[in-house]
Amino acid sequence: MLAVVGMLAIFAVQNPAIAQDRNQSNELYHIFDLKTAAPKRDMIAAAGTGLKRNTSDAQTMTPIVMGTPPETPGRFTIRNPLEGGASMGGIAAMIPASQLAQFKQASCDGAVWIANALRKVRGSQTLRLTLCLFPYQQGYQLNVYGIDVKEQGGGISARLGRALAEQVVGKPDGWTEKTILDVVREIRAKTGATVSYVEGQPEIAGTPWEVPAAGVGGEGAK
Repeated sequence: MLAVVGMLAIFAVQNPAIAQDRNQSNELYHIFDLKTAAPKRDMIAAAGTGLKRNTSDAQTMTPIVMGTPPETPGRFTIRNPLEGGASMGGIAAMIPASQLAQFKQASCDGAVWIANALRKVRGSQTLRLTLCLFPYQQGYQLNVYGIDVKEQGGGISARLGRALAEQVVGKPDGWTEKTILDVVREIRAKTGATVSYVEGQPEIAGTPWEVPAAGVGGEGAK
């Protein structure tokens, strides 16, 4: 441990720019097709269980959606409240462009289940997700939209804390994907849904939802 602290101190002195606090914000989205005849209540229960594995805070709602499911599923839309009108535009102009994405919000009109979740690791990552479960005649589609903010730079204590956090809970990129895939894995396990990946950014390669999630049955990182 002392060796790690010493190396960080030397690196900080030699590279003063790293002592500056800075954040990197990335938008992401993923859409999964879930072909199944499972009832809505089972889908919602499974999605909620999967989400709880890795998030410290989540608010969910089940809107009333009446009538026969449509032939094609709905899709989320994105809006930025800071872009609405001249007054909001003035506020947006005061915010660095790299941080504007953090104010975007996803709308899930037509979804039978909506979740807004937060996963925060102090000094390392803040992940904000919106999940929408859209019904259609062949099953459901799960839409996921997120803002992933990674903290970078900072002084020795910030960098050491980040390194220790990564040793305990893993690197942010890995947990971002796990947080999303654990929802898909739980739905697949509980309902027998046939899962396929429709699209996303960054794209998920292969079929990782077919691999049992690490730590299934236990609590996720908080």
